[in-house]
Amino acid sequence: MTKTLLDLLKACINATLLLLALCLFLGWKLMSSVDNVTGQVTQAVVQITPVQNRIEALRTEVVALRSDILQRPEIAVSAKLDALDRRLAALQSEMLDLKALPAEVIRDAAQTGAAEFAGQIARLSNCVPPTP
Repeated sequence: MTKTLLDLLKACINATLLLLALCLFLGWKLMSSVDNVTGQVTQAVVQITPVQNRIEALRTEVVALRSDILQRPEIAVSAKLDALDRRLAALQSEMLDLKALPAEVIRDAAQTGAAEFAGQIARLSNCVPPTP
């Protein structure tokens, strides 16, 4: 009877250790996926920063142009306005490209995570118990 109880206790400990090892492995894989997503998001932020700087420069230029118009309404500002229109159009096209970027990052991260999880399950389903 004691031998059976000791064998049962060893089996429980072994099962617990196997589950713990599996959880640690899956956690490690999850963290590597999170690191990949973090890197992609960081790249997205780096791409957005120059656009923000250009928008701030445009705001400053608009304020200066507005003050010029208010101070001297007789000057011709059409050349400045045309240049400003071109810059705004370029920024608008860049912003459209950047709007799609977070969706792409999230989609790629979801696909990578799903593929990783499916691979883990497939590897686990291929396990067969040892033959006695």
